[in-house]
Amino acid sequence: MKDFNYWKWLADPFEFYEKVEGMNAPVSEEMKKKRKELRQHMTVEERNLWYGFFLHYKKWSVDFIHQKVIGHYIVDFFCPELGLIIEIDGGQHFTEEGRKYDARRTRRLRHWGFEIVRYSNKAVKENYPGVCQDIINRVNAKIN
Repeated sequence: MKDFNYWKWLADPFEFYEKVEGMNAPVSEEMKKKRKELRQHMTVEERNLWYGFFLHYKKWSVDFIHQKVIGHYIVDFFCPELGLIIEIDGGQHFTEEGRKYDARRTRRLRHWGFEIVRYSNKAVKENYPGVCQDIINRVNAKIN
């Protein structure tokens, strides 16, 4: 990398890597380890959606992947055929820092052509059937 700008990297390392490698960046060992941790320590809401919905809802010709690495991000649920990302947000996403990070992350994922849909843990917990129906509606709209 002959044009490496250390100060630019310090200001925003994700932006630097995106320009260098983008969404097709090789998955680092650190990201593989983090993905494995996230899969092993799912929130109750993620576990309910993964085991109670995504793995058993077989009316689609598409599949979802849990904790998929895309670029330098790990998304909760990903449908590669539709370019659809489903995120389940816990409390850390509602802090000022969390909102800023999510906005930047969402902007980059959308730039790569993905649709991102977010549900809070609270919404999944209090309205599980409604969240599942909303996902069904979104997927059906993209398939048809």
